[in-house]
Order: sequence, then C-alpha cells, then structure tokens
Amino acid sequence: MTDEELQQVIQQAIEEKAETLDLSFKKLETLPPEIGKLTALRYLDLRNNKLTTLPSEIGKLINLTSLNLTDNQLTALPPEIGKLSNLSRLHLSYNKLTSLPPEIGQLTILCELYLSHNHLETLPFTIENLVHISRLSLSYNQLTTLPSAIKGLMRLSWLDLNNNQLTTLPPEIGQLNSLNQLDVGYNQLTTLPPEIGQLLNLISIDVSYNKLTSLPPEIGQLLNLDSLTISNNQLTILPPEIGYLSNLISLNLSYNKLSSLPPEIGQLTKLIQLRLSHNQLQELPAEIGHLTQLTSLVLKNNQLLTLPFELIQLVQFFKLTQLDLQENLLSIPPEIIWRKDEPDLIVNFYLHQLVEKKQSLNEAKVLLVGEGSVGKTSLMRRLLYDSFTANQAKTDGINIVPWNLDVNGNNIKLNVWDFGGQEIYHATHQFFLTKRSLYILVINNRQSEEQNRIEYWLKLIQTFGGDSPIIIVGNRRDEHLIDVNQPRLQEKYKNIKAFIQTSCKTGDGIQELRQKVIEEISQLKEVFEELRVEWLSIKKQLENLKGRNWDYIPYTEYQMMCQSQKITDDQSQRILIRFLHDLGVVLNFQEDVCLEDTTILNPSWVTKGVYRILNDNTLMTHYKGILLVGMLDRILDNPIRYPRDKHQFIINIMCKFELCFKLEGHGEDEYLIPDLLPKAEQYTGEWDNALAFQYHYQVLPSNIISRFMVKLNHLIYQQTYWRTGVVLCSHKNKALVKADREDKKIFIWIKGPEESRAEFRQMIRSAFESIHQTISGIQFSEKIVLPHREPAIVIDYQYLLNLNRLGEQTFIPQDLEERVNVKEIIDYFDHAAPSVDGRGLNHAETAQASSKPSVFEKNIFTKTVKLLFSNNKTSK
Repeated sequence: MTDEELQQVIQQAIEEKAETLDLSFKKLETLPPEIGKLTALRYLDLRNNKLTTLPSEIGKLINLTSLNLTDNQLTALPPEIGKLSNLSRLHLSYNKLTSLPPEIGQLTILCELYLSHNHLETLPFTIENLVHISRLSLSYNQLTTLPSAIKGLMRLSWLDLNNNQLTTLPPEIGQLNSLNQLDVGYNQLTTLPPEIGQLLNLISIDVSYNKLTSLPPEIGQLLNLDSLTISNNQLTILPPEIGYLSNLISLNLSYNKLSSLPPEIGQLTKLIQLRLSHNQLQELPAEIGHLTQLTSLVLKNNQLLTLPFELIQLVQFFKLTQLDLQENLLSIPPEIIWRKDEPDLIVNFYLHQLVEKKQSLNEAKVLLVGEGSVGKTSLMRRLLYDSFTANQAKTDGINIVPWNLDVNGNNIKLNVWDFGGQEIYHATHQFFLTKRSLYILVINNRQSEEQNRIEYWLKLIQTFGGDSPIIIVGNRRDEHLIDVNQPRLQEKYKNIKAFIQTSCKTGDGIQELRQKVIEEISQLKEVFEELRVEWLSIKKQLENLKGRNWDYIPYTEYQMMCQSQKITDDQSQRILIRFLHDLGVVLNFQEDVCLEDTTILNPSWVTKGVYRILNDNTLMTHYKGILLVGMLDRILDNPIRYPRDKHQFIINIMCKFELCFKLEGHGEDEYLIPDLLPKAEQYTGEWDNALAFQYHYQVLPSNIISRFMVKLNHLIYQQTYWRTGVVLCSHKNKALVKADREDKKIFIWIKGPEESRAEFRQMIRSAFESIHQTISGIQFSEKIVLPHREPAIVIDYQYLLNLNRLGEQTFIPQDLEERVNVKEIIDYFDHAAPSVDGRGLNHAETAQASSKPSVFEKNIFTKTVKLLFSNNKTSK
C-alpha cells in the first residue's frame, strides 16, 4: 500500500468514526501522525507489515482495546504506548524488541500480552502493575532471569516462558495464585524453587529440555496438577512426594537418567499416559500394577531385563492398550516388540519365553545389492573364499551362499544374498529385501553417483529394509578412488555405517570390510536372541523341505507343523512366519490376503516365473504389455512346477510389487506390465500453447508413470501409451503425460476448451498426489510453465501459492525481466474460464480464436501493476 493510499484509508476511517481498522499485510514501513486522529478506534490490526517504529501519536488512541502488531520489525515501543488506558489485548510477537518501556506498566487493565519471538533480555519492574493480565507469552526471547515484580500478576492464569535462557525461577513465582498453566521448557534451569509448591491451582507444567537433576519435594503439593512434562532433563531420581499428585493424568519423564521408580508411583491412580523412554531403568516396581487407568506406557530404550507380573495384569485385565518396550534387554524378537499397539501379544510371548526352552539363533542375512557389473559376486568370493576370477560370470537372478564368521566368540551363520544387477532382475529384488539384515551396497568407483544409482538403491533399502545398517563399498579402488558426496548421503540416510573402498583384484580393503561386517553383525542384537526351541525346530523343518526341492507349501501345512510343536495360537504362528520371512528362510506376505496362503521356500521358483513373463516376446510385441491370466499356461509352460492354481499367485505377487497392474473395467482379468510397453514414444501431435506443468523429483521412482497410467487407464486416448508416457482424454481436453527418467521429471501438457481444462488438471494432480502419498520419503516439487514464453519459464507452484497467501500481487520470476500477476497465473491454471471470456467472445468465437494468446493470458505479464483503491464513499 502506498503512502497516498494509506492516507486515504485513514481519512475515510476518521470521517466514518471507524471503530475497526485492518491494515494487515500491506507492507507498511511507517505510520503517519494522522493515525492519532482515529480516536474512536477500538480495534487496530497492523500484522505482517514492515514497521520499525510507532509514531508517538499512537498514544492518542485512548479508546483502543486491541492492538495487533505481530510480525513487524519493531525494535522499541514509544513511551506513549502507556497512554492506551483501555487496552486489553496487545500482540507484539515476531518483532525485534530488545526491551519494554517502563510505561508498559500503565496498561493496568491489560488482560493479554503476547511478546514471543523477540529479543527481550529483561522485563521492566513496572510489569507488576499489570494486575489484570491473565495471559502472558514470552517464549523465544533471551531472558536470563525474571524480576521479582512478577509477583504482582495476581490474575495470571497462563505463562509461557519456553525457549529462553532462564537459569533460575524467582521465589516470587509462588505468589501467582491464579496460575493454571506454566511452560518453562527449553531453558537452562538446574533447579525448581520450593515455592513452586504454592501454585495450588496449577493444572499443567512443562519443564522439558532443561538441566534439572532433581525435583523439590514441594512438587507433591500441586494436588490439581493433571499434566507434568519433565522430559529431556538429567533426573536421576524422583522424590516420593510424586505420589501425592493424585489428579495426574499425563506424566512424561522421557530422556532422563532414572535408574528406578519410587514405589509411590503406584499412588497415581488416575494416570492415563506414562512416558519413561530413554532412561536407565533396570526394573519396574510392583506398584505399577495399581495404575489401572493407564492406557499408554512408553518404556522404549531402557535396560529392562524382566517385566513385573503386575504390569502383565494391566494388559490382561485393565485398560493398557499401548506398551512400547523397544530397545530394552528383553528376549522378545523385534517382530513382536515393535507391535506396541498389541500389548497382549507382547506379554503372551514374554510369558511363553519364561517357561519354554530357548536357544540362540546365531544367524543373520547379508544382502549384496547394486547395479550390474559393479563386482558384487567378485566381492562375495573375496570375502568368503579369498579368491578372484578376472572374467566372473554375471549372477543369474539370486545366489544364496552361507558364510560362517566368529563374532565376539560366537559362531554366526550369515546367509549372503548376491543379487544379479541387470535391469531385468531389479524388478524382483524387492521380494527379498527385509528388515533384520545387513546391506552391502556395491558401487563402481569409476562411475558417478548417478551412474551407480546410489540414491535409487538407498531408497529401495529404506522402503523394504527399514533402519537396517548399510555399508557402501566402492569397488575397483585399484583403478579409481571413490568420488561420492559421503557427508550428504550419511546426513540423508542415517543407517549408512561406513564407506569402504576395495579391490577384488588385489584384495585391498577386503579385511577392513570383513571387520566392518563383523562389527555391524555384532550390533544386530536379534542375531544373539534366545528363541524357543520349537521355533528353531520349525525353521529346520522348512529348510529340510527346501533341500528336498520343495518350491512352496500351503500356509495350512505350515500351521500343521506349528501345531505339532504346540504352537497353536494364530498370533504366534504369524509372528514366527514373519520372523522366518525376515531371516530369509521363507517368503510369506501375510499382510496381503491374496498372498498369505502360500509360503515360498525356494526364491528362484517365484523369480524364474516372473522372469518368464517379463521376457515373453509375444506378450511384448503382439499384446503390447497387456497380460491375460489365460496366457500363463503358454508362458510358464511347466504345469508340474507352475500348476494352474498358482498362476494367480504369481500375478498377485507381481501386483504387490507393482510389476503389473490390474486394468479395471475389463471383462476378463487383464493386467498392464509397464516394463513390456514399447520404449519408442508415439507421435501425439502438436502441444504448442497448451497448459503445461511439471513434477521435479530428487529421485524419480521408476513405477510412478506406470501407476499413473493404471490409475487413469479409463481415460487413455486411442491406446496411445508407451513405457514412459500416455495421452489421456476428458471432456474434449487431451493431456500428454510423460516421464524423463534421466532428468527426473514428469511433464504434463493439457489442451482443449478452457472451461474444463482446469478440472482436468486437478484430476491429473489428484492421481499423482495419491501415488506420492504411498511412497515413503519421496521428495518432489510441482512446477508450472508460463504460457507463450520461449524459452520456457518454470515457476514453483507452492511458492506461487505462498505469495498469494501473503498478499503479494506481483513478482519477477527467475530468467524474466518483467513482473507477472500472481493471482492471474493461479486463476489461469486452477480455475475454469467464464462463459464469456475477457475478449467479449462466446465459446464458438473462442474456439476460432484459440490459436492466439488470449487477453487474459497476455495480462499475466505486466511490467507494472497499478493498484487501484476505491473507498466506500467513492463506491457509493
């Protein structure tokens, strides 16, 4: 807003004796003295401007009750602020205030004062005169102390002091008799004053992220307290008086140094949530069983070896529905202990463990992954046999080799999975990527990060392997040293444990890698867990069947094995099969109802079946990647190994891992196999003057465009599609959508009638949005392309929306030397055109003129934008 426009607004408000004036988001840098003439004003909103000072005339607004100055650049307040004798609300957050004038104390009827996100180091003594204040926000400042004058705030009910530099609280804080909520988190407090116990009306207190080593006994006097947060301190003990907090509902003691809990904890009989993660607890008191209202108990990352029977009773007979025991010393496998929302499952397994015989597993899975010809097989042979073959044959699919290692005096069997790196094999790798494993990502030192597709593999491991440790091995160090951005990768992927350079030819680095493997295996505590001997018996039976060339067994047969070992309940059977799946003994996808009934013993059975489908020439050339279930008799061509009743299973597993997609709305089941679509892009016509937008990815998942085709397959225009692109049609609009895998971008063009074009765009955006939501950790941005510009000008769509939200009307895009109108661009892309367009043409005329840029399109680009201001009087 210009100075002239501001003067007009103020003059109009004076004439109308306005009681409310909203000047927020106007980029104001100063206020004129005339602001003082608005003596009838009761509400003044000056949020989100660029004010550095206020004129002294502000003190003449004697009827003002609310003043909002949030998000400006004020460094000081004028003394005249104290003359606003009727002010009840004052918002000053997000400024640059270093102090408050003493006159602030003259605002004696002030009820709410917000001063967060400033640079305040002290408070004036006159603050004690604010006797009516009920809410005071001082968070995110630089306060080191509070003045004793704080005692004057007798009606204060809410005090926020988080994110300051407070080292102590004054004793006078105990005189704030009306205080209900106190937040002093993120400070430097080492103690709490005994006077804290005088705050008898306190309901909630947060002292998290401080340096407290103990709590005063007086804490027990806060009988009305229902929420106490003391996480991220250095508490080593709790006072017995904690048991007096009989109304406590939520208690958070996470991230401290507690080694035990007092028996008095059992007196907190109204407690619903108790958080004790990341402490040093070795046992729990039996009195915890008195917390019969408890629904959530978090004990993650402690040193618990046993569970008291009283805790088990809370699960079996009372309300405990969440029990987090991860990262303790309990002999409970991750597959069970991770299921914190099924506490009955956890305690039942624990009880079985107490009475059943156990034996250490001493076994783990190591997976070698990476592109083709980087040397995975050569690396495996060097590690296991210390041998090297110059012309090592490529791995056909998957090769599994046992490797026995001494790890801290234990004989550990590692099952080393060597995956073929050729593109055709990538499709089935994900079947076998599991948690509880060690990953070795092998790269070729002579190639770049892009050529090694490092982030592709890391994303794949992250998706299916969870937080399993990763060692990145740069092979062929005798030819070239590794050249990747190691700090960036380790910052982004926290489970990368090391970068090691090797030469399979010379043996350099092999011993270092072997030692790192031993070190990481020793950290996988699941390897050394003691398991029920019945579990290990089932494992051995399944391995024996595999040794007799069994490819799979029905789940019912597995259940019969379990019952013979007295593992009769369904939950235990499912936990065991999940454990065996992660260990690599079997493949069973119990979370998928279409796959759970078959347990795969031989990985090559499923991979070779899939490879036959993906390599079928007729399916590729004649059927253009469209698979019908009836074709599998011919393709698999082995009714003994692949009986007809397993054909759908093969297709279902391909669907699960998105190697094919079911085409909806077809009579017979039909499936699209993206990798068999023609590579050559079809001719799709001219797309000049089309509405264009893009998606840019940090890593472009190869299946996004395939999933998009399937999701909108009912809109595919005259079977115009290929491996990386498709043409869609809706309401006389056509859209070209294609991916550039090298550039990591997806391009979309839409042409046709303007009135339905925006709706078509939203349909396409919704499809991509639903796909993005299913891909963990995906990073992308949406771009729009300004029309009729050569070369193309690309703008970040979210940035454009933010500009509009902040009230920005124009801006200069990068690589352009003129301003563009924010709202008009958004309207062009996201809103349908009116029935009669800006040129005065009806739709028939519009169609004839469609080859020319519309006035609307041209108006997007304006070197200057004249901001018109019309006051109410002029309008009348």
